[in-house]
Amino acid sequence: MRRVLITRPEPGSSKTASKVLEMGWTPLVLPLTRIEPLTDLPAIDPVEFAAIALTSPNSARYLPVSFTGSLKALPAYAVGTATASTARKAGLNVVDESAGDAAGLCRVIAEQVKPGSKILILCGRVRRSVLEQGLRETGYEPLLVETYDTVPLRPSVDEAAAVLGGTPVDTVLLYSALAAEEFTRFVEEQGAKETFAKARFIGISARIGSYLPEKWAARLLVAAEPNEEAMLSLL
Repeated sequence: MRRVLITRPEPGSSKTASKVLEMGWTPLVLPLTRIEPLTDLPAIDPVEFAAIALTSPNSARYLPVSFTGSLKALPAYAVGTATASTARKAGLNVVDESAGDAAGLCRVIAEQVKPGSKILILCGRVRRSVLEQGLRETGYEPLLVETYDTVPLRPSVDEAAAVLGGTPVDTVLLYSALAAEEFTRFVEEQGAKETFAKARFIGISARIGSYLPEKWAARLLVAAEPNEEAMLSLL
């Protein structure tokens, strides 16, 4: 079977591996980043906010009960179905999950929430400013609360060999710019260029290409929508 390298952090890696296996491919799980929950969250008075915006499943996954308890009455807007599912499990009141990306999330909020309102954005420490800037430009007052950090996870030579086995990889899944950067560094440091000499790359957005060497970017397939379902459809 053709071999697919999954670079995303856990717990997502294992879930993706199951999907790849069901599709008849051989999943190779080698996370190049890990998620670290941020526990020192600020006290939030829900009365001050009109809504919550969630940019990824991880923005809700590690929320302490003490933090979410006071927010249950606020309508929450999620960037997609995976984020919405995790947010609901955390106890948040998700009212819309149709956005698709950060720009879409800004549009949805603009359609449903009174302009001038304060919006609580739950997000990661590593992020783009699309949602924050978009809300400000449309007359909202966003407050960002970082709930997790994404940090490099650099496997040893032995760990990488145990996963890759010295056999060529057919496809590499890249879920973020940071993952693309770490993958490039990983290949250089491990001397693994031959393993990926003919590999194609599937990125969650076109932005991934700017973080890859030109020869790899030329073999990049970009998901039609920024989600895993669209990525896996390119397998």
